Amino acid sequence: MTATLTQQPIYTLACDAPDCGATFEAKHDFDQGSDRATRRAARRAGWDVPPPRGKGSRSPYDFCPEHKRR
Repeated sequence: MTATLTQQPIYTLACDAPDCGATFEAKHDFDQGSDRATRRAARRAGWDVPPPRGKGSRSPYDFCPEHKRR
C-alpha cells in the first residue's frame, strides 16, 4: 500500500496596504506546514510581518516589501 499526499495546507499572506494585491506563498514544503512557518518565510523574503510573540506581535498588519513600514 502506498500513501500519497493529496492536499497540503498552504497558507498565503496578503498585503494589508490599501489597493495592493501582493500575496506571498511559501515555496518549500517545510514553510507551508503552518501559518507561523509561512510568516517566518515571508519575513526572510523581506515582508513586514509581526513576530509570533513578543514586542510587536499584536500588530494585525502584514505588508509587502514595497509597502514595508519598519
